[in-house]
Amino acid sequence: MLSLPKQELKGHFTGLPMDEVHFGAGCLDALSAELDRQGVSRAVIVTGHTLAEKTDLVEKVAAAAGNKCAGVFHETTQHVPRRTVIAAADYARAREADALISFGGGTPNDTAKAALICLAEGIDEPSGLDDYMIRFTYPDQVEIPSLTRDPIPMYAIPTTLSAGEFTYFVGVTDEERKVKDLYVDRRITAKAVFLDPDLTLATPERLWLGTGMRAVDHCIEAMCSSTAQPFIDALAYRALNMLVRYLRETRAEPEDMTARAQCMVAAWMSVCGLANVTLGLSHGIGHQLGARCNVPHGETSAVMMPHVMAFNREATATRQAWVAEAMGLDIAGMSADEAATAAADEVAMLVRDDMGLPWRLRDVGVTHDDFPGIAADALEDIIVAGNPRPVTSTDQVIDLLHRAW
Repeated sequence: MLSLPKQELKGHFTGLPMDEVHFGAGCLDALSAELDRQGVSRAVIVTGHTLAEKTDLVEKVAAAAGNKCAGVFHETTQHVPRRTVIAAADYARAREADALISFGGGTPNDTAKAALICLAEGIDEPSGLDDYMIRFTYPDQVEIPSLTRDPIPMYAIPTTLSAGEFTYFVGVTDEERKVKDLYVDRRITAKAVFLDPDLTLATPERLWLGTGMRAVDHCIEAMCSSTAQPFIDALAYRALNMLVRYLRETRAEPEDMTARAQCMVAAWMSVCGLANVTLGLSHGIGHQLGARCNVPHGETSAVMMPHVMAFNREATATRQAWVAEAMGLDIAGMSADEAATAAADEVAMLVRDDMGLPWRLRDVGVTHDDFPGIAADALEDIIVAGNPRPVTSTDQVIDLLHRAW
């Protein structure tokens, strides 16, 4: 195993502020008991059109909630525009909801978390969210507002692998500015998460694999973080090793429930420590590709990751070599730069050949005309400020976008 350079350890670790995680086939059966634990009697399910209208899975979730389901909101929209957050909050208010249950991918989950903010603070129009978003001025001026009231509890039932249900931050798109803003408060974390692979068979392959690459991105940016620490290293290393194996297996055998469950647990592991480390350009550019160009987050990771790894190689070569090892490459006899190059190449091959996902910006509808706006917004993203190689100009971002195009 590769030996990383010795580093002085000093800091702290903040754990996930949730009560329970249930995993494995059939674990949804524990939902009613979890609702009872918090005294919930009127829970609203927040989900998407496809799950609500083309499957019977929402009915299964409602049945698992016992007699505690007060309604289903299924008007969520990709990248979580403010208008759908307000609509979800209005729906929950009208039904006197005392809890929300997010069911589906990152869109329903983030919509539910943002709706918690609106419900707690009485926000009923999009501009009301302005007072609660993170305000960041490059390079280091940050203002993070806190909620003034405790939100109602939320429960999360994911059907994809982006793992946002384990975080206490949420991205919401301001449609007028075409920017995704971040909101943070520990109290919007799910009280319990249910990782039930039985509910994922209706997830489209491209969405499943794309969000899996988002989890891979979590691992790589955490392992290469300038604020990396051993506890998170261990989670990310093992999660990455699991993901590259079991994503391939789920593509080859979509009904392999064991492989699907392994992917779900690996995605959970990939995100467990992210609140404790700075990330970087792949996540930061991804936010803006989503808000401005409507690219799914998993596919932003699939496209950008190899190029960001190359951009950061001079600052993170040894840790990228460790990424190569976690992905199962034999790096014996390689220099750190050679192993880091092999890691980026392996990610690109995983995306293009093994997952069959888009691997260029042109393939996801991004044009050269979009580059200046993406770059300008990226430099206003607090995550980009944490990139291990400092990003000091829009020209650097635009050059990276050209390489990915």
